[in-house]
Amino acid sequence: MRMFKALALASFMLCGVAAPVLAAPATVAEEVAAFDKPTQAERLAVLRGLLEARGLTYEVRPFNSGKPGAPEGYNVVVTLAAGGEKDILLTAHYDALVLQDGTLVNGVVDNAASVVALLRAADALKATTFTRGLRIVFFDQEERGLLGAAAYAASPDGQRVGAVFNFDINAYGDTPFYAAATTPVDAPLEAVVKAACQAARETCRGLQAYPPSDHLAFRKALIPSTSFSYLPAAEVDVLEGFMAQLAKGERPSGPPPRILGLIHTPQDTMEVVDPSTIEKAAFLAVQMALTAEAAR
Repeated sequence: MRMFKALALASFMLCGVAAPVLAAPATVAEEVAAFDKPTQAERLAVLRGLLEARGLTYEVRPFNSGKPGAPEGYNVVVTLAAGGEKDILLTAHYDALVLQDGTLVNGVVDNAASVVALLRAADALKATTFTRGLRIVFFDQEERGLLGAAAYAASPDGQRVGAVFNFDINAYGDTPFYAAATTPVDAPLEAVVKAACQAARETCRGLQAYPPSDHLAFRKALIPSTSFSYLPAAEVDVLEGFMAQLAKGERPSGPPPRILGLIHTPQDTMEVVDPSTIEKAAFLAVQMALTAEAAR
């Protein structure tokens, strides 16, 4: 425990921005809005502040992808259970897209909402006994090409990962959908996902062509992984068709779904965030962890 704190403090010095003192408990909306900052370092500082307000021990792990133009990144790892040979990971990226003028988008839909959902899941899971390892990992530089996830997958801890449940775009809507298994490596997760969705009283839709997210870095490393999102049902319909056509190399026949006009733009703002969706995503994340533990 002391070692983790020392590592985190050392990493704080590298980042150069002190963790803010945030009142706890804050509302879901307040926590999401807190991430609307002008720099990635300040977004990281907000995440650290929210973790500290919860009394959660964590590590800030620097990485350098070697990608031209990419600065040093910082993954944040919360270890809730350290047992077993394989770890269950609940993950979300906390960075925001850099626009052409060098400014950040607000990044609340993509992806502060999912970060807050996993913070809420940590609240529910931290007193639970697990025989497998359980970690919540917040990735940096997803928007630069899944670099934080790739760094974790390539690290020694990546060899311990048994399943990854990534959360990306969970800010509004009532219909959960996920990246369906596309290879034999990911196939074992399908039963876990279906059981967890049933436990969460959700009808989850599997998309064969799910938008790119951090789960792909783990699939590339042959680690079972999937991603989860929430949107309105009609928007999921449009997104599914749109992505399926792109996957076939076809030009989409209709307009893009609303979400693609929100993320990575100045329209990614708190006006579209629905705290009840974030609460749903948090509960779904809890059920994923519990079901994966029971399935070992």
